[in-house]
Amino acid sequence: MTERTIIRYATTSLLNKTTAARILIELGDILARQERADLALTGGMDAADIYTLMGTSDLAADLDWKRVHLWWSDERFVSPDDPERNAKQARDAWFGRLVDDGELPADHVHEMPADIRTPEQIATANEADDAQALAQAARTYQDEIIRGIGPNGHMDLAVFGVGPDGHYASLFPDRPEVLINDETKLVAGIDHSPKLPPLRVTMTTPFIRRTPKVWLFTSTREKAEAVKEALGGVDNPHVPSSFARGTEQTLWLLDEDAAGLLG
Repeated sequence: MTERTIIRYATTSLLNKTTAARILIELGDILARQERADLALTGGMDAADIYTLMGTSDLAADLDWKRVHLWWSDERFVSPDDPERNAKQARDAWFGRLVDDGELPADHVHEMPADIRTPEQIATANEADDAQALAQAARTYQDEIIRGIGPNGHMDLAVFGVGPDGHYASLFPDRPEVLINDETKLVAGIDHSPKLPPLRVTMTTPFIRRTPKVWLFTSTREKAEAVKEALGGVDNPHVPSSFARGTEQTLWLLDEDAAGLLG
């Protein structure tokens, strides 16, 4: 297991600015070594700020975005135009301009499936209906991953936020999805999520752990206990982010508030 490296920043602003620059620099390094870069994105308030900063950074200007593929580690299973969707937030904050300007090919943006059922179908759906829709969404995205990078492929870089409960992606405490260890199951559906909305799709830990570099970033004092618990052990189902690691690097990027209980 790779050792976890912790970097503490004095403020949330500095954390987000540095993380934005770090992602862009890493993409440049990946493209210097190989033909394409596959980046798994996340959602959340910190992520939206980081994506905005990436969109305005001078470091982005010289990147060959035609060789970059964007993926999502998790997504809210809601309608395609729902503002809650992680992909929509990232598109609005950042990469939509790259697509509109022809710098990033539209088919290099691999959004997770949305819930395309009608409002009436959603309102009358039972648990079995929801489970079937989620299973289909997970299969669809897994098939897209395999078409893109092969059955044994991996992301080059995956970035994650961390919730106050210690979740990452849509892997929540004490949920069965946290304990998935089937290497062939790359994507899973989540029902009854403890964080709204209740239906979600997520990459699994076995697939995430194929990634050479896994970075987690988080801020604010409300996350401090979760950060302490996650970094206090490994593979703790009560704190899912303790499962996160890369094959080459596992990096925790924190502001001082989030790191406040680490000593």
